[in-house]
Amino acid sequence: MLTLALFFSSVIASSLSQYWQKRASSYFEAHPELTTMQKLFNKPILLSIVFLGLGALTWLAVLSDWEVSTAYPLLSINFVVMLLMSKYCFNETISAKQWTGVVAIMFGVALLSGGLTW
Repeated sequence: MLTLALFFSSVIASSLSQYWQKRASSYFEAHPELTTMQKLFNKPILLSIVFLGLGALTWLAVLSDWEVSTAYPLLSINFVVMLLMSKYCFNETISAKQWTGVVAIMFGVALLSGGLTW
C-alpha cells in the first residue's frame, strides 16, 4: 500500500514538474529580456526542479519494491495527467485523436498492471 502511494506521489510530482516547466517556458517567451541568471533562479524553474527531484526520489522508492516490468509501464499514466493538465490548466484544445490515445494508454496500463486478464 505504501508503494502504491509512493507511485502516485511520483506521478503527481513528475506532472507538477512538467507543469512548472511549461509555465517557465511561457514566462520566458513573455519576458525575452531576462538574463540567464534570472531564468535559472526563476520561481517556475525552481519549482520544476524541486518537483522533478521529488518525483525521482519517490520513483526510486517504488523501484525498490516493484519490478521494473510492472512499474515502468504504469508511468504512462503521466501522459493522461499531462493531457488533462494541458486542457484545464493551459486551455489547450484536445483532439479526438488525443482522447483516443488516452483511452488506449489506459487500456494498456490496465492490461500491463494485471487489471485486465486474457
